[in-house]
Amino acid sequence: MKKGLLLAGILAVMTGTAANAQQRVNYGLKAALLFSKISGAGLKEGFTPGFQGGAFFEFNLSKDKKWGVQPELLFTQTSAKKSADFASKYVTYHNTDARDKVKISAATIPLLLRYTPVKAVTLNLGAQYTYMYFIDENLLKQKRDAFKKSDIGAVAGVQINVANVRFFGRYVLGLTNINDIPAPQNEWKTHQISIGMGVAFR
Repeated sequence: MKKGLLLAGILAVMTGTAANAQQRVNYGLKAALLFSKISGAGLKEGFTPGFQGGAFFEFNLSKDKKWGVQPELLFTQTSAKKSADFASKYVTYHNTDARDKVKISAATIPLLLRYTPVKAVTLNLGAQYTYMYFIDENLLKQKRDAFKKSDIGAVAGVQINVANVRFFGRYVLGLTNINDIPAPQNEWKTHQISIGMGVAFR
């Protein structure tokens, strides 16, 4: 009897917790047009178009839903081009048969703080980690990698909320030097601007 009452109590608490969590969590899918560049010696300046899309979650931390956190899991496709002076910058390692364009596929994980001063507008500020799992480039001799795999960036953005639809714009400043060429020690930093839309299922 006591075990039955204890089990019933545990189930009641779990049900209440789940119901409360459902009221505090939204989730959905998003997609964005991405403009990105990698600044640094040997690479062309200027933004190139790409794509970003995946899943997002919105966790409300306050009852009025003004404060919250927003983790995301995104698939990112970007590109870069070497500049005309790449060979002179990296004489020792340069591959004379290298292609001009570099294609990058990455998994991106932003973790953002959310502040919603009014229901229609949300401000985002936070950080993101990017793992570049596929980099199509042959810039260096002996199949050396010119790029590091990981990047950490600072994120700022704004989101417009219309019912369950999210329209957003975001800027990401890369904080990691992703240049993996041993010498000279030139820094390559990423910059991203994204404009897109998301749909929350809850």
